[in-house]
Amino acid sequence: MNKAWLTSLAFTIIVSHFYAHETSYLDLDSSSFEFEFSKADLLGQISPASHPSFSNVPIRLCSRSGVYLRTEVLEAFEGLYSAASDEGIELIIVSGMRNFNHQKSIWERKWERPQYMGWSKVSKAIDILTYSSMPGSSRHHWGTDFDLNSLDNNFFESGDGLIIYDFLSRCAGEFGFKQVYSDDVNRTGYKEEKWHWSYMPIAEEMLKAYNSTISIDDFSGFNGSSVADSIDVLKLYVNGIDLCDFK
Repeated sequence: MNKAWLTSLAFTIIVSHFYAHETSYLDLDSSSFEFEFSKADLLGQISPASHPSFSNVPIRLCSRSGVYLRTEVLEAFEGLYSAASDEGIELIIVSGMRNFNHQKSIWERKWERPQYMGWSKVSKAIDILTYSSMPGSSRHHWGTDFDLNSLDNNFFESGDGLIIYDFLSRCAGEFGFKQVYSDDVNRTGYKEEKWHWSYMPIAEEMLKAYNSTISIDDFSGFNGSSVADSIDVLKLYVNGIDLCDFK
């Protein structure tokens, strides 16, 4: 892909407001940051290890090495992690930034499952989309979103998991994080994911950039890409999030 062409597609957001980490997300103005998002950034067609906006997450904060997040996201998570530690709670990032190829490997591994023998492409894609994004449509591409502690909603409904979830529900918003795949019945797309948290000061702007830059024609290079339009992936899944303010 031509680098100059990607640069010409960069989406720039000009900022005017100073951001301090002590400030609650509720007090932040989304114009508080300056970002430039290329089409490659939005589609996850990058390598976070060599991208200047990303940092390697320290192993003490995650379940394995090689996890990356945008630097501002990592700094905000450090604050959330410290607040959790003060209450005797350990937050563990189990998945951070996933680029296009990583998401493609997840998608295509599920696509080839024997259980889908005889299914139509549309039916197969919709079933996989219960929890897994099509390559090019995942918020994990942006480096603003991560999964915490367990990829099972049941974990967060009792014991230590419930303590963790109660803490996140109370405190995550103070550091800019939100559970975008909530149990809101008016939300479309993926089922609830209690483990998936998004850094809204940047993610909101990346979603705006995505909606103004990406079209259905950008979905290609993986099995099932031909049905992205008929499923309405952009409207129902990319935009199928809970954007209500924190209470």
